[in-house]
Amino acid sequence: MATTAADPLARKPFGQTGLFVPPVAVGCAPIGNMPEAFGYGVTDEDALATIRAALDSPIPYIDTAALYGDGESERRVGLVLRERGGLPENAFLQTKQGRNPKNDDYSGETVKRRMERSLELLGVDRIEVVYLHDQEWTTFEEAMAPGGPIAVLQHFREQGVIGHLGVAGGPIPVQVQYIETGLFDAVIHHNRYTLLNRSADPLIEAAVARGMAVLNAAP
Repeated sequence: MATTAADPLARKPFGQTGLFVPPVAVGCAPIGNMPEAFGYGVTDEDALATIRAALDSPIPYIDTAALYGDGESERRVGLVLRERGGLPENAFLQTKQGRNPKNDDYSGETVKRRMERSLELLGVDRIEVVYLHDQEWTTFEEAMAPGGPIAVLQHFREQGVIGHLGVAGGPIPVQVQYIETGLFDAVIHHNRYTLLNRSADPLIEAAVARGMAVLNAAP
């Protein structure tokens, strides 16, 4: 596939990481089979067919999270990756780590366990981008504390298990607080930048000024 300037599916720079990604990612929250969130369930058959189609398409960019179905989305993505003998060379995979939805624990130890589970479910030993997920469920001080969630993810990055770190959440002031640390390469925001709601402008400006990749999860 050509990737000329006129091509709407041409890959885009992922901030200043040196990576190039499709302009649209395939969000895998629904395939976590969460009828309480989406109003419908998704069978294994439909989920696997969706992932296969995404990997075969011009946008093989898979976005999942440990929270989606509490591992079910990652499990299903992992089944297809195993079919393919691993993540295809042209594909891009990212996931997110945060609280345990069973008890809302957001400790560093919880993030460590869930990151290890994600690697097992996805069947990979490295994930290019991992986001601190819905950090509004903890405090900035607790997230930044020694041994806390961010320190745990940084340790995985130092080991080469994670390529780059991001933050993915909702409230703009919370997001900006993390962006201003300079620790992250990417940010995902949702429900704050649409045709009618441009409240994410300060977030986008702060992130772009630092050379971060910016992803809009609810355009």
